[in-house]
Amino acid sequence: MSASTRLTGNSSVSSLPISPLSPEPHLNTHSVQFYEDDSFLLDSLTNLIGTTLVAGDAAIVIATPAHRERLARRLNARGMDLQVSTSHGRYFALDAAETLSALMVHGEPNAALFHSFLESLLSSIPPTAEGKPPRIVLFGEMVNLLWSEGNIDAALKLEQFCNHPIPAYSFQVYCAYPLKNFDQEEHSQAFRNICAEHSHVVPTENYTAIAGEDDRLRHIALLQQQALTAQSEVAGRLRVEEALRRSEKLAAAGRLAASIAHEINNPLEAISNAIYLAGSSPASEVPLYLKLADEELARVARITKQTLGFYRETATPDVVRLSALLDDLLSLHSRKLEAKNLSIKKQYRDELDVWGLEGELRQVFSNQIANAIYAVPQNGCLTIRIRRSKSWSNGLRPGTAVSIVDNGSGIPREALPKIFDPFFTTKQDVGNGLGLWITLDIVTRHGGSIRARSNARPGASGTIFTTFLPHHKEL
Repeated sequence: MSASTRLTGNSSVSSLPISPLSPEPHLNTHSVQFYEDDSFLLDSLTNLIGTTLVAGDAAIVIATPAHRERLARRLNARGMDLQVSTSHGRYFALDAAETLSALMVHGEPNAALFHSFLESLLSSIPPTAEGKPPRIVLFGEMVNLLWSEGNIDAALKLEQFCNHPIPAYSFQVYCAYPLKNFDQEEHSQAFRNICAEHSHVVPTENYTAIAGEDDRLRHIALLQQQALTAQSEVAGRLRVEEALRRSEKLAAAGRLAASIAHEINNPLEAISNAIYLAGSSPASEVPLYLKLADEELARVARITKQTLGFYRETATPDVVRLSALLDDLLSLHSRKLEAKNLSIKKQYRDELDVWGLEGELRQVFSNQIANAIYAVPQNGCLTIRIRRSKSWSNGLRPGTAVSIVDNGSGIPREALPKIFDPFFTTKQDVGNGLGLWITLDIVTRHGGSIRARSNARPGASGTIFTTFLPHHKEL
């Protein structure tokens, strides 16, 4: 039957915005529908599933409870008896989350489990009244669940599984994603990859609802103009962000310069005193004072080297040992630590080397340490933890997690969601609110992630910033 075949009574199935069921007996297709409103998706599904069942073929729906329920109501309203279709092995409605959980191994879909599940399901579908293998439509939302959880690689892998044909079946897969899931610039490549895995790509209702060819061309021209405008706005935003990054780096240089000057001044005074004593003491004591002067010069050289390491620009990433980097930073901040009489606890467990720009990673952790020192009261405590970890997004990529823990005043609950926003600060008369924004940008560009927990309740206050960076072999 065609897509316009009447179901029962006065109900009919209108033309489909998604690609229709293929009339060829063993043609496998894989289509994706993007949508903005759930009602449009459900209208499309109602047409597709209704046409399939009226034709005597089989439909499998693996969807969320809300979509399954609303689809069933719409089909029933059009005269479809889903209980009869189910009893005849023509209609299967499964929960997307439960089905997906049965197919996952270590955070990603397993090919053997997927094909075993599919073959078991397909084998339970009886032949048509003519004794021929039925054509089968499968609509699934498991890929969208994975995408919504941030497990983009797993979603793409599951899409790829659907491209392997099942012998003796006309197997046609339909996927759907809300277009709002792809609203970030970093989603562009993943969006292209998902489209590439489908034989048919259908845009949202804003395009499919346009009837005339002339109107479609006008709409495409408008989209091209809007895309060009967006590109120009993005380019301008990137220039502003780069200027802000440079501004913050210069500000950080100024703040640290005062600390470095103090660090260098102390050994210079000691050197001056040692040389004076060497010139006015008996010959037997001169080597002692010269040795003291030489040790203080070595201290100055070490401070200078650490400072250059912090600010030296490099475009070439390299292996970075975070424990050594953090030890250097603690040395650079030693004057502020001593001024507040803060105790430092190092809890360095097994770590993996990371791959990145050392100067930028120094900026990430120097900013966190400086914030912690500011927050901690006199005689407070600062804890640095390093341990092996796995990526928080999918639990697959190994790496190293660094936690900087302080027993300071904490961040108010209402402020916590804003701390990575530009120009937001909880400090009074200190800082410009760019430090954590730039920290997040650097960590993200290194393939990592950062999160914060805080308690501002008196007597139990404190803050934990944890940064995950992937192992260099996984980049």
